[in-house]
Amino acid sequence: MKQFRIFATALMCLMAALAAQSADNTVRIGIAWQQTASNFARAIQAVKAAGAEPVILPQIKPAGFEYDGTEIQPRYLDENGILLQTYADIVKRDTYHGTYLDQVMRDIQGVVFLGGGDISPTLFANPEPWHGIEQERNYQTTRDLSEYLTMAYCLDHNIPILGLCRGMQMLAVVSGAPLIQDLGAYYQSLNKRYRHVHRSVRDANGHRHYTPHDVTVTDTASILYGICHTTCIQNVPSWHHQAVGDLSGTPLRVTAVTSDDGVDVIEAIERTDQHFALGVQYHPEEAVRMHLAGEANASQFMSLEDGLDYFRALIEAARHIVKGKAYLRSDTTINGKSADECYMFLAVLGKAEQGSPDGAEAELSLLLNLYESRHPEADDPSIQEIAQWATDCGWFAHASRHWLATAPADYVAIAHSVMAGNRVMPSYILEHDCVEDLAYIETDGVRYSPYQKDKYVSGVTVCYQATVHEHGGRRFGFRKPSHWIFYSFPTAMSDPFGYLCGENCPHHNSDSEQDIVR
Repeated sequence: MKQFRIFATALMCLMAALAAQSADNTVRIGIAWQQTASNFARAIQAVKAAGAEPVILPQIKPAGFEYDGTEIQPRYLDENGILLQTYADIVKRDTYHGTYLDQVMRDIQGVVFLGGGDISPTLFANPEPWHGIEQERNYQTTRDLSEYLTMAYCLDHNIPILGLCRGMQMLAVVSGAPLIQDLGAYYQSLNKRYRHVHRSVRDANGHRHYTPHDVTVTDTASILYGICHTTCIQNVPSWHHQAVGDLSGTPLRVTAVTSDDGVDVIEAIERTDQHFALGVQYHPEEAVRMHLAGEANASQFMSLEDGLDYFRALIEAARHIVKGKAYLRSDTTINGKSADECYMFLAVLGKAEQGSPDGAEAELSLLLNLYESRHPEADDPSIQEIAQWATDCGWFAHASRHWLATAPADYVAIAHSVMAGNRVMPSYILEHDCVEDLAYIETDGVRYSPYQKDKYVSGVTVCYQATVHEHGGRRFGFRKPSHWIFYSFPTAMSDPFGYLCGENCPHHNSDSEQDIVR
């Protein structure tokens, strides 16, 4: 009981601190927890220099797991320090559910995941045994657990992510991709010569050092290219012996590689279903540190500005995910409904439209964005006015039949949270459609079926509504089909969300039913 009171008090203090922080417009970038506090220094320095406030996130522990202080108990690990498969399966199944990440992340708008030791291969979607290299037995399983849960939460809630080295590898693992557990062994298996391009050999004192090498950007429509504006990133600081493996069947795409002796090693990955989820295998934060410290060898690596650009891009993405305007006023004279009835109505609407708590949160965020875009003059509308408007508005109109329905308590809590200003969609996101509503999507000038989720690229893909489409066995038509730019899928089962093209955009809808791609 005493331990519970201590935990509850600490949690209340954390929530109070986050509430106090939310009074301004500062972008707060979380730095994922790890045991070694000194490792935070360079990330804190880079985030500050890029113009945001760094926040060291607390440790996250899987529900029901037992710890000795901050360390997972030894009984959860095998003789190599790897998480036992039974417990790895639980972590992959339950992820962050049952933790207090909702409170921790309430005022965090982006997260940096740092470099470090190897990740337990039991956490791979297809588990692998220990690589068997004694001098590379460097597992950080306690950290694995905290980062896996935090990463999964960020991906489920569309929170911008920047993964650095191990952070990129964790993005791959959480997304279902394997890792190459040792590059030297990998090259040997291919009968190729490994020349330690990615990490130096040990010097006479047994120390390793960052090594500079160039990276080839393979996708000019990527977030990475938008950061570096070149197809050759020169002199990245590199220090790793593992790498990301095959991305087949995952929502990830390769955006950069390094080729040596005819072997491509993945240097950057991005999630195709997220607004900003970027992983790089190198260390821009180390370049920032070296230049700011005035170290003699700083000139061997990417420039200070080039290193900071990664953090600036994260901050810019995070800036769009901010608190929106709150709508808390109640006025029963509008339509005779109480505030509680309106919150329940919105909860039912969100659940009916998207079918999951995360999807409902996105749906209601978009609803308020759309209301504000159509009523810029509205000063202080009541919740009744907004609920009434929803019954007369586009795809929400059918929801008027839900006034007498009820939703589970978690959906009602989401309705309260979103109406209080806690949105998950930036204000410019005004559109979404079922994939059945779309004729086709277009990415880099190539048409694809709207059902091919791996072809959706945030900020690049154009979604075209179908002139005529079928939904639930019924045929529908749009009076004026629109086209819009894809933003994200809030969850795996969600509709695609996006923002409308400008008036002079080059995209055009087809009026032909024959153009529908299925």
